[in-house]
Amino acid sequence: MSIVGHVKRFWRFHSLIVGAFGICALTLGCAVQEPAYYEGTWVVTKAYNVGITAHSTAESKQFLGRSVTYDQNTAKLDQALCESPVYSSQKMSSEDFYAAFGTSPSSLGFSDDEINQVNLACSDSDAIIGSTLIFQENNQTYTLVDGTFLKLEKTL
Repeated sequence: MSIVGHVKRFWRFHSLIVGAFGICALTLGCAVQEPAYYEGTWVVTKAYNVGITAHSTAESKQFLGRSVTYDQNTAKLDQALCESPVYSSQKMSSEDFYAAFGTSPSSLGFSDDEINQVNLACSDSDAIIGSTLIFQENNQTYTLVDGTFLKLEKTL
């Protein structure tokens, strides 16, 4: 076999390897980041007055049907639009939850697992509904307004 034949065979083999690495780099570079659990549109379906609240049971019903939408770049809290939301999250134990909200997590249907709290800060809006989100993934999700827990359900 001549040197030209060896060179051709060498480049055929190595071009396959280079092509495979190129495809890997392209697919990894185009990987889509999963949205956070709370991102999307949520609708208020129930209101719970547990502990001390500023709303009567009748007043709490005014929140039913309202919606909140969370996205990386914007948030819509009922009728207020937040152009530049800043999300901060923390994990809470049952004891932390009781200390912060004055009620046991089980009264809202939470298990003894860690509870996530996401706070939304928005410089261009002073919306109250939806600025605090409390959830356990694939379990219960709530927002808090003046001591009233509003149960949220995610829309498709």
